[in-house]
Amino acid sequence: MARDKGETAKGKSGKRRNRRQPGPAPALIASGDTRGPDFICIGAQKAGTRWLFDQLAFHPGFWMPPIKELHYLNGSKRFLRFAAPLHERAARSLRSANRRRVRGDERPLAAEDIDWLAARIWLHKRPLDLDRYARLFNLRGGRLSGDICPPYAILPEAEARAVRARFPAARIVYLVREPVERFWSQYCMILRRHPEEAPESLATVQAFMERGTGPEHSGLRAAIERWRLGANDANFGLYFFDELKADADGLRRRIVGFLGGDPGEWGGALPADHNRKASYAKIEMAPAVRDFLVARFADEIRFAAVELGGPAAAWPAKYGL
Repeated sequence: MARDKGETAKGKSGKRRNRRQPGPAPALIASGDTRGPDFICIGAQKAGTRWLFDQLAFHPGFWMPPIKELHYLNGSKRFLRFAAPLHERAARSLRSANRRRVRGDERPLAAEDIDWLAARIWLHKRPLDLDRYARLFNLRGGRLSGDICPPYAILPEAEARAVRARFPAARIVYLVREPVERFWSQYCMILRRHPEEAPESLATVQAFMERGTGPEHSGLRAAIERWRLGANDANFGLYFFDELKADADGLRRRIVGFLGGDPGEWGGALPADHNRKASYAKIEMAPAVRDFLVARFADEIRFAAVELGGPAAAWPAKYGL
C-alpha cells in the first residue's frame, strides 16, 4: 500500500511551503515496544462501531486513542478531519479542548494525547510501517488498546492477511448488521452530509451505489473470508447489531470478555445503551428502493442466515426470501 510523498501548498506570501512538519519521527513511534494493538475492530460500518469505541474509552481496563478511526491500514486521509483540528485545539488549550469533549461524552485528553495526535499526523502519507503503527498503542501501559476502523473490512485480502500475520495475537472484532438496513443507514448518513435532490428515489440510490463502497460494506461473506483464518479462528469474534439493540449491556460484556478485559468493571460515565446518533433523521425507504436493495443483497442475507446463524437466521423472513 504505497503512500505518496509530502504535500505542498501556497501560503499567504505565494511561496510554497510544506503542510507537514519536517524532521525525524516523533519519539512515541521512533522506538519502543512493537507488540501492536490488542485488537482491531474491522467494522462493519453503521453496525455499532462508534458505540463500541465510546464504551471502551470509558472502561478503566482500556486505553483508546483520542480519535475513533485511525485509518492507518487503509491509507486514508479521513482521520485528518478529526485529528488535525483536535490536535490544534488541544495544543492551544487542553482545558478548553476537554470542556468540549466532556460536553460531547468523550473521554478527556491528557498531555500525552497531544503527542499521540502529532505522531499520527506525522505518519500521514509516509510509507506503511507496521512497527510505527504498533507503537501508536504504547500509551496503554498495562491496559488493553486497539484500533476501531470500519473501512478495514474491505481491505484487499492480501493486506488483511498481512496484518493478521504481523499481529497474530490481536483479536479481530466484526460487528455485522443486516445488509439492507446497514446500507440504508450508511446512505442516510452520507446524504445528511452531502444532500441530493430526490434522495428517496430509486435513481438516486442506484447512482449512490455505483459510485461508492456501500455494497462492499454490506458484503459479509467477503469481509469474513478476508479476515477470519478458518472456521475455528479463536481470535476472530463476530457480533450482531441486533444484539446491541436487544441487550446492549450483554453485548458489551461479551465483547469486553473476548478482548481480555473485565466485563464487570466500568467507569460509570456512559450507560450501556448510549447512542450519540439516536437523534439522526433517516430518509424513508420507498417500496421500489426496498425491492431493489433486497434483490441486491439477497445472497448475503441467505449466506448470513445459514453460515452465521443467531439473529441472522431471521433476516430472510423479513423480506420473504
